[in-house]
Amino acid sequence: MLSTRGQKYREIGYQHGLLDEYNEETNPNGIVDLSSAENFLIHGEVIQFINSHKLDASCCGYGEGYTGTLRLRKAMALHMNEYCNPFEPLTAEHITFAAGVTDLNEVCALLTCDADCGDAILLGKPNYGSFARDMVSRGHISQVFADFGGADQFSSDCVPYYLKAYDAAKEEGINIKALVICNPHNPLGQCYSREALIELMKFCQSKQIHLISDEIYALSTYQRTDRPSEKYVSVFAIDSRQFVDPNLIHVLYGLSKDYGAAGLRLGCLITRNAEFSDAARSLCRFSSPSQISMSLAAALLEDRIFLKSLLESSHSALYKSRKVAEVALEQVGIKYHREGNAGLFLWLDLRPYLPTTVTNGDEWAAEKLLWNRFENIGVQVSLGKRYFAPNPGHFRMVFSNHESVVLEGIRRIKTVCNRSKNKSDWPCQSLS
Repeated sequence: MLSTRGQKYREIGYQHGLLDEYNEETNPNGIVDLSSAENFLIHGEVIQFINSHKLDASCCGYGEGYTGTLRLRKAMALHMNEYCNPFEPLTAEHITFAAGVTDLNEVCALLTCDADCGDAILLGKPNYGSFARDMVSRGHISQVFADFGGADQFSSDCVPYYLKAYDAAKEEGINIKALVICNPHNPLGQCYSREALIELMKFCQSKQIHLISDEIYALSTYQRTDRPSEKYVSVFAIDSRQFVDPNLIHVLYGLSKDYGAAGLRLGCLITRNAEFSDAARSLCRFSSPSQISMSLAAALLEDRIFLKSLLESSHSALYKSRKVAEVALEQVGIKYHREGNAGLFLWLDLRPYLPTTVTNGDEWAAEKLLWNRFENIGVQVSLGKRYFAPNPGHFRMVFSNHESVVLEGIRRIKTVCNRSKNKSDWPCQSLS
């Protein structure tokens, strides 16, 4: 017998791992996963480093506690100071570790919002889909979304739309307590301009709300040769003191994306707000990373020569893989969001292929039906609705995998699109 709360958690469900993974040689009929945002392109280099690292007996104990060893926090501070150019150096005291940014999303929601007081988080559309699951599942924190229409949400033009959403929420008795952004963005792969970040800081100061910047893809960027792209600028790279109280600025970062090390389960909260850090560390006892993961991560961050080489390799491989995906999509006539120079994914526009006659004109239902057909044929991509897409028909497709995997996934996507539109008798079991 489950409690009422337990029954709700059961209904939410949980994600299964991939059990029948595609392999060009050993399992050609397996599932092609283009939904998991992992950088598979550098796994070989990362595992080689891990295998060369010797663990000592300290990894068998509780060590220094729940929220990051001093060695790891110092190594991360050094790393952030080198690559993110903070206007003032970061120190170990600014950094709190947990078992992934997922946990820290929830922590930030709990520390900024009181569910029973009608507090909420403000986000833009589209946005990272798991923010809802991370912040709502246990914290029951409400979310309010800004819809930008055709405006550039990565320029200062975004602020009036956030203000409109803020004011509308206030009229309904909803108290916005924090603005959450992804920089670089998930799923659009774009970086915010410095001017946009400054205007967002001013907005947060005027409303006295927190600005939480998820910068998990900070170094998963690449220099495009075909068109100009906005360079990544961390909120910490801006001297925010003239725009906002620095205590309102917080950054989320981790090892899952930039370093191809999602299996280490390590994320960190970086903030100059000592009270925020203290409260976060109290909660992070429920999501403490392992001593083994922290030892490996510290060694990785301390090896500046290897890390520089790894990041250079990653940038090159990501750009090459993105170009492979773009060319393949263009060859089969599939449109996608062309802007951006960051992240591991492309935002597909499959609106022309929505089987709306099957769903009596319901476009969101047609999007879900198209997604089901992708699943049936053995290719996984992410639903636009789960990323709070402002309109139906968009899907997130990860390209940071080996070329054979990406091309096979795109082939299956196009197979579905060709067969799918306006056909109600479409089982599509065959991969041929």
